Amino acid sequence: MTAARPFTVRLLNTYEPVTTFYRDLVPHWLEQGWRVEVVMSRAEYRPGREKGWAQSGARLRWTPGSGLRPDGRWRKRLIMLLYALGAMVQTLLSPTVDRNLFLTQPPLFYLWGAVLRALRGQPYFVVLMDLHPDLAVRAGLLPESGALTRLLRQLAAWGLRRADGVIVIGRCMRREVLELGLDPQRVHFIPNWADEETIVPVVHTHNRFRAAQGWNGRFVVLYSGNMGAPHFFDDILEASRRLQACRVLRFVFIGRGRRLKQIARFREIHGLQNVELLPFQPFERLPQSLGAADLHFVSLRPGFEGLVVPSKAYGILAAGRPLLYQGSEEGELAQMIAEEHVGWVVPAGDPQALQEVLLSYLRRPELAAEQGRRARRLAESTYGKQNAIRRYTTVLSDISGQ
Repeated sequence: MTAARPFTVRLLNTYEPVTTFYRDLVPHWLEQGWRVEVVMSRAEYRPGREKGWAQSGARLRWTPGSGLRPDGRWRKRLIMLLYALGAMVQTLLSPTVDRNLFLTQPPLFYLWGAVLRALRGQPYFVVLMDLHPDLAVRAGLLPESGALTRLLRQLAAWGLRRADGVIVIGRCMRREVLELGLDPQRVHFIPNWADEETIVPVVHTHNRFRAAQGWNGRFVVLYSGNMGAPHFFDDILEASRRLQACRVLRFVFIGRGRRLKQIARFREIHGLQNVELLPFQPFERLPQSLGAADLHFVSLRPGFEGLVVPSKAYGILAAGRPLLYQGSEEGELAQMIAEEHVGWVVPAGDPQALQEVLLSYLRRPELAAEQGRRARRLAESTYGKQNAIRRYTTVLSDISGQ
């Protein structure tokens, strides 16, 4: 579905637009005749990105940050501050647009959308990947109570209530948002996705990445992605310690984040030979790295459900692999797994249950194979790229009078 007339959509988000949303949404909108503008930070996230976006057809507007890299908490905060200031100037001085679309970063920057709506009559939409400031509270960055926390919560609710539409990526997150007093008709649940045309199942015998790591003949339990505050590794590490005598098992962690030191330290203390750490892999190698696993591990620390949804799960579906999810049954991924039978859910704080599930997969290879096939079918349908693009397009098009 497209709007009655072509219009201009402006995308605002600190981090470089190479996420699934930009990669997939922007080309589709351009094909529909929409004009797309991207307000982008010059901070260095990925070499060569400027060339790719210069050829995309989207109009780029740059904010300060040249030479900065998002290494460390304070640098990230500086980048977000520079981005916010630059984006405010850009959006005030540039020609008017028909839609402003705010993603999560910087946190609460969508409040600027309410200002633009009042000053320039521009509708704005918010895509909530994380729910702030509650995520910062759970992560220990803000106190549970206090004047600042109360003020930020009031501002967050105020900005979301005035948005023309709010997109959330989980049903648990939708429940949290509705408690802020938003109109249910303006809150849209659209789960994240992976490009199922790019990420495809790769059988082990044809997987060069798996062979290069020496995993042939092994059962690989893989965690791939950011290892941040919302993630939970205590039980999977304990299970790896208990199962170290099982030579066929390999526990692999690909990525980085504040929890990486915890994993590396645990491995060192216990001398674990069955735990491997690897850096993020290039995007073009993603089908091989995701497909190298027999089983993927995804976790969410208790108390974070509804505030964040681990998006790594959708690449796992596209790769045709089952998910072992550790977290609350109220979380979006737990509900999806239970409904679609594409994995197993284990509550946090129960390493014995986690160990038993791992051994069950090891003894029953047909279980992982069947769940992997179901996962791939799900990635091609309910959680497919075209389905998500269609729903995003409908939400942004549906404003009375446009």
